[in-house]
Amino acid sequence: MRKILHIANWYPNKWDNIEGIFVQEQYKVFSEVTEGHLINVQVREGKKLFEYLHIDYSESEEGYYVLTKIKSQKIIEILTTFLLFWALYKSEYKKYDLLHFHIAYPLLTYYSWWKRIIKKPLLISEHWSAYHFNFYMPLSTKKLDRMKNIFKQNIPLITVSKALLLDIQIFSKTKEFPSFIIPNVIDQKYYYYRENKLKNTVPVFFTVNNWRAIKNPFPMLEGFSKLASRGVDFQLMIGGYGELVEKMKKFVKDKGFDSKVSFLGKMDKKQIADELALSNAYLFSSEYETFSVVCAQALCCGVPLIGPKIPAILEYADSDSFLTLEENNSEAWEKKLNEFIENIDSYNRKTIAKKADDYLSNDAIKKSYRDIINEWF
Repeated sequence: MRKILHIANWYPNKWDNIEGIFVQEQYKVFSEVTEGHLINVQVREGKKLFEYLHIDYSESEEGYYVLTKIKSQKIIEILTTFLLFWALYKSEYKKYDLLHFHIAYPLLTYYSWWKRIIKKPLLISEHWSAYHFNFYMPLSTKKLDRMKNIFKQNIPLITVSKALLLDIQIFSKTKEFPSFIIPNVIDQKYYYYRENKLKNTVPVFFTVNNWRAIKNPFPMLEGFSKLASRGVDFQLMIGGYGELVEKMKKFVKDKGFDSKVSFLGKMDKKQIADELALSNAYLFSSEYETFSVVCAQALCCGVPLIGPKIPAILEYADSDSFLTLEENNSEAWEKKLNEFIENIDSYNRKTIAKKADDYLSNDAIKKSYRDIINEWF
């Protein structure tokens, strides 16, 4: 069995136990088919000029941290590089067959000059949707050039979707690296098809998110407002938190359909899975996703989707499980919600869950990872 040292910049830690949780879940599944150890290497904001911490989280997970009040991104990149060298040395990196980096920046910012020192094969996993938006920076930003250079080093790359791979190729202006697709891990302890028949007297719709501008909930809410004004009965369950929640509450109250809407607040895995089991459809309203873990979770539970036609989601959903909007506006939402209600019994939840499981199951992910490691390393 290959020995792999996983290195993550974004990972659950003593300050935030859900930060980068998807990286941890992927690491744990990958480690079932390889011998793995993970180090979280991170420069974080602190109150002192410089403070070093090492924390053991488990037998196979540890963290190396520098806390600093320095704000300069370039200095943070340099500090990260030196911290990485220290962490690799302390972790006895030479005994591993492969170094697997989860999210390239800033860990690999200066790989082009240190690759001659750390002579080990590398693999990158990427998750960030920010590549699609050029990290919200002007094209002339020097930091972007340093990020792009990472992908010009011919390091094999795993992305969670073909859409993200394309984003990175466009962002870095190169395709000259081996590439593979492995979807995000779905926690099968919670997200699976349950043999029960829904007994809802009215259609129940569910959505959960960190509600911010990019998630664009108001066309969806306006669509529900139009349904309510025509006397269509439904129940809308909204989970999550974020800067838009109070505005969303005010919107549904001002539009007069707040009696049909419940705000559930921040939810854990079990609460989300339980709500999915009770819902007729899962809704998402964002304009763009690189994967959408929660949409995948919904499908694994057998719950059909309604939302914009996003390529990354179409990689694991089809017309039998995904009712797509022509436009992300209130008229399209009203039309598709109404269409779903009229055909609500045509969705086979067991079939939806089976198709999702074929692509998203932990067994499928482990096979893909094992095949990549065996073929390339």
